[in-house]
Amino acid sequence: MKEKLIEMMRQLIAGEYNCNDFSYDFPEAMLDSEDEELLELLDDMPEICAAYEPFADTDPKVLDDAGLIKKVKQIYENIVEA
Repeated sequence: MKEKLIEMMRQLIAGEYNCNDFSYDFPEAMLDSEDEELLELLDDMPEICAAYEPFADTDPKVLDDAGLIKKVKQIYENIVEA
């Protein structure tokens, strides 16, 4: 499961995964993981995905495509470096 989650993140960063689909699919996929260490590293992901909105908005708490990818990339890099 760890490999699947990491691959989903890699695909998003590479532009191979639709941001809207990712925002729904990733938190759901996390539910299947039993890797406590990984889940701790991914702790902010459900909130990041929930903050994604595919339509333009002036609320700074709402993430667009670039904002979602940036946040996911930061977490992805922490996991890969660990």
